[in-house]
Amino acid sequence: MEQVHNIKYLFKFKGKTLRGIARETGHHFNTVKKYVEKENFNLEHNPGKLRVRKLAPYIDLIDSWLEADLHAKPKQRHTAQRVFDRLKEQFPDFDISDRSVRAYVSKRKKGIGLTQEGHLPLEHPPGEAQIDFGAAQFIEKGVLYDGHYLNLSFP
Repeated sequence: MEQVHNIKYLFKFKGKTLRGIARETGHHFNTVKKYVEKENFNLEHNPGKLRVRKLAPYIDLIDSWLEADLHAKPKQRHTAQRVFDRLKEQFPDFDISDRSVRAYVSKRKKGIGLTQEGHLPLEHPPGEAQIDFGAAQFIEKGVLYDGHYLNLSFP
């Protein structure tokens, strides 16, 4: 931006020509001309065209399923795959990709608060070990038997 201001200063206040500024600064003539003529260097945001979504006729139905999931147990809630499968079952002429359905369901779940991104930090202090007891089937000398084991790991 410092070079742009210098070019504008030379043109506006020192009265130099575009070719003179190009020679003095070492920039190409077209670059000098662009900087002198341009007033606003902010990027223009082009929102694009508003598209009619193929999923639009089914959005109310999907929303009703997801709203009902707010009162259901976590294991009984709709996944994006289940939503897609139900739409395929109910509408034989349903020709929308599962990726479109997944994208909408994901966005909608975040909007109504159905997704909870939870995680625990994985910390391993030095010198500590993790231990676990368990039961498993073992084969010893060709004989299969049930037994117990101890697993010790140093993360």
